[in-house]
Amino acid sequence: MEVCVDSFESALAAVDGGAQRLELCSSLDQGGLTPSLGLLRLIRQRLPSELVVFVMIRCRAGDFVYDEHELNVMEEEIQSFLQSNQRVDGFVFGALHPDGTIDVQSLKTLLAHIPNDISLTFHRAFDYTAKWETGIDQLIQLGFHRILTSGQETNAYYGRKCIRQMITYAQNRIIILPGCGINMTNLESILRETGAKEFHASARIRRPSKMIYKNFQKKISLNGQNTDEEDNSIQVTDKEKVKLMMDIYRRVFYK
Repeated sequence: MEVCVDSFESALAAVDGGAQRLELCSSLDQGGLTPSLGLLRLIRQRLPSELVVFVMIRCRAGDFVYDEHELNVMEEEIQSFLQSNQRVDGFVFGALHPDGTIDVQSLKTLLAHIPNDISLTFHRAFDYTAKWETGIDQLIQLGFHRILTSGQETNAYYGRKCIRQMITYAQNRIIILPGCGINMTNLESILRETGAKEFHASARIRRPSKMIYKNFQKKISLNGQNTDEEDNSIQVTDKEKVKLMMDIYRRVFYK
């Protein structure tokens, strides 16, 4: 189980729940962006040394078509993590052309900075590709180890048939990693029907804000949109959800 987290609170909950690999991000509500170096440092200082951490490299929200300046930003982000003296086990990134094909040249630009012993995951930009078979072949040739995908559907449960086709097509040349909308109610079906050996989930709950004071005179919104309540609740990983999902995984594969 790979748990995507965007805070230390979530990272700690994931580990307490039994997760052994994290995808480290910021802004999961926007699909995950590059995390802070400070978050990685704290995780390496306070969580078990054997914990595997894959770092998201995504410089902004929105589409996956990047100009030269945005690529330069992501190059700098990769180098900052590599030069930080904090262990990074993998990077997660992706880039597309406007026509829905893999942007091979941009990926090569980013890969040029990454040592060969670091794992590579192509993120859910893959779900926006026009021809996933071609995409799989290109990513294998580039040296990627995993593809995170919902099977080109709104979530991995709806995309489970396509994910099965991807796994069959990949023939163990690359790991197809189902993700998006995976929860305790659909995980077993996804694992059994796709044949996936790994999965990706956030296992989140919404935690109310710890704020006691409320400004009842004005409706304040951090995102600039009008809401009925102040939008300061927080979504965090729940260790009990992680435990239950790990139990489901073990039931599928070890019984």
